[in-house]
Amino acid sequence: MGRHGYRQAVTTPRELIGRPAIISAYLTPVLFIGGTIVAGLVTPGYDPVRQTISELAAGDAPARVFTTVIFVATGLSHLVTIAYARGIGIPGRIVYLVGALASLAVAAFPLPSVAGTSAAHNTAAIIGFVLLAAWPILGMRFRPDFPWLVRPLGSILGTVILTAICLWFLVVWTAHSVPYVGVVERVAADAESIWPAVVVTALALRARQLNSKE
Repeated sequence: MGRHGYRQAVTTPRELIGRPAIISAYLTPVLFIGGTIVAGLVTPGYDPVRQTISELAAGDAPARVFTTVIFVATGLSHLVTIAYARGIGIPGRIVYLVGALASLAVAAFPLPSVAGTSAAHNTAAIIGFVLLAAWPILGMRFRPDFPWLVRPLGSILGTVILTAICLWFLVVWTAHSVPYVGVVERVAADAESIWPAVVVTALALRARQLNSKE
């Protein structure tokens, strides 16, 4: 194709990632993982092994306001990431967007009490878990100038890993008698907060390579 054709095929840094996505992607797991740990520590008698994260934001939970703020901040951080992570394919970005909105719905429809349940809360939580596991494969890119984490192998790998963990949580969650549901939920939720940062890192590194060639 010649030198000119090669340049046309290479993705520009702007097409891959915007700086706000890098900041928000790294901030998301800090907010979510750190925030829920702090909320658990300040809640008397809370057991992170057998109790879910949602119980920290229940209507009668001592840390409900703090935990709700963490949920909202995490959802907003997801929205910033997907708005500026342009290297992810459009279908994946749309699914990621809806998953982030579902995370905000989890905050908007809390459990009525620590021992209570809420159909709206559970529905939002399930939708969020499913969509935040599905976006990598739907955001797949095929051009060879994209980093491997958004190309077929990396995209499929991301969704397979996240889906397997989420299915594990859903099985444990619906079993009711499993005494470590809190641990499994944290593994699933934490993984979904971390994976965007992994993908964004790959996009940022590729963008830096392109910048160095200019």
